Amino acid sequence: MRYLPLLLAVAGILLLCGFHLPKWDIRAKFRGVAEHVEKIREEKKTDATAKEYVARIDGRTKQPPLKKAYTEARQVYYTIGQQSKYQQTLQTALICGVIGAAAGLAVFRNVMLAVVLAVGLYLLPLWLSQFALYHYDKFLSSELETALSLVTTSYLRNDDILASVEENINHMKNPVRASFSNFCNTVKYIDANAPAAIEKLKASLDNTLFHQWCDALILCQENHLLQAALPAIVSKFSDLKAQQAANETRMMLPLRQAISMIVLVGCFVPLMYLVNRDWYDYLISTFFGQIALTLTALAMFAALHKAIKLSKPITYDV
Repeated sequence: MRYLPLLLAVAGILLLCGFHLPKWDIRAKFRGVAEHVEKIREEKKTDATAKEYVARIDGRTKQPPLKKAYTEARQVYYTIGQQSKYQQTLQTALICGVIGAAAGLAVFRNVMLAVVLAVGLYLLPLWLSQFALYHYDKFLSSELETALSLVTTSYLRNDDILASVEENINHMKNPVRASFSNFCNTVKYIDANAPAAIEKLKASLDNTLFHQWCDALILCQENHLLQAALPAIVSKFSDLKAQQAANETRMMLPLRQAISMIVLVGCFVPLMYLVNRDWYDYLISTFFGQIALTLTALAMFAALHKAIKLSKPITYDV
């Protein structure tokens, strides 16, 4: 309300100078604005750089940070077949956001810091969901190595892929067991066409070496002399596991360094409270101190997000 007299004075001066509001057709005006915005968007699409054009072809369209975090987390849990955990992650994110806002207001009495903590802690569980995909891929690779090794050994002995799978299916774990069980049911009760069933089996699991094994298995249905290629493909799982183990420590190094620095910076505030109370009060109570805390928290979340992106697993071709 304190700015109301100033606004009235400015309006009076404009009226005295002969300024009058035109009679606008509101609908037409908004329609014209919408058409103008759409035209600008189309021009931007046509003037896109080569990088943006390639990203659009690959389906990697540019998204706002919050929407991108939602999309990546949902894609992770739908990929690993645990859709219910996505809702749990959203609930955890909401709780963390509320805790961050409460800490910023109650402990630090800083509205700006409360906003940063609320948004940062809300996004943190969504960012960390990327590691669920890494652990799932690692588990799937291990289970496929065991299952394919058993099936290949049996297949080389009896030359019957259906009997080989049924002989070893009890030694498998989901999701590998579910995929091979569907394969057996398809061949036995629906369609005896083994190559078509193997194609469906190939599409059920997202693993490059598994796809190579299925392609070789399809060729073996026509030429049994090609069975020697199957053990060679299975042995690649051991090579892949050795490469991942050798680079796992290096892969997690950015995240460990970021967490170490965040802990050190986070311990600075309570340490200041114990060492010098005047400095602590200046940091908490003054405007510039609150700005410093807010920028520090923002830098900490940005560094953590970057470290999580850098800690994604490396895909190897063996």
